[in-house]
Amino acid sequence: MKTLIVLSAIPASGKSTWAAQYQAAHKNVYIVSSDAIRMEVTNGDYRDHTRQQEVWKIFSERIHEYGAINDCTVILDALNDLNVLRRKYVEENPEFDKYVLVLFPTNPERSKHYNSLRPSNVSVPDLVMDELIHKFEQPTEEIKNLFDEIWEIRWRDRI
Repeated sequence: MKTLIVLSAIPASGKSTWAAQYQAAHKNVYIVSSDAIRMEVTNGDYRDHTRQQEVWKIFSERIHEYGAINDCTVILDALNDLNVLRRKYVEENPEFDKYVLVLFPTNPERSKHYNSLRPSNVSVPDLVMDELIHKFEQPTEEIKNLFDEIWEIRWRDRI
């Protein structure tokens, strides 16, 4: 079975940490991370968003690349903060048998605190953080119905 896991949350909510822990605990798990791809294409400059078109092209290509592997799980580690994006990843990746939406309900103040603890080269600037928190959309029922399962990962559930 091929499973696509779409992470969805504001910055500094634990998506990448959870993805790494999930990968360590399960077989044949591949993570497609927008942050990691951005680091690749900008020679390590996480905050450089000038090549976003290239980042998202590679992101999409890697989903299909890993999705060609039998019996695998692919985790999309990105904000996936809009319903249009959540829909896109289900509809544009029909090679998967199962689709899981993973939500990280969190207090924005807690995420801002954790963001402030990050090294300066990977933290999200305060103004951008506020904008991303404000634009985050909760999944609608229509979007939820596109997924086979919806998981909520709360702070108390995390290691």
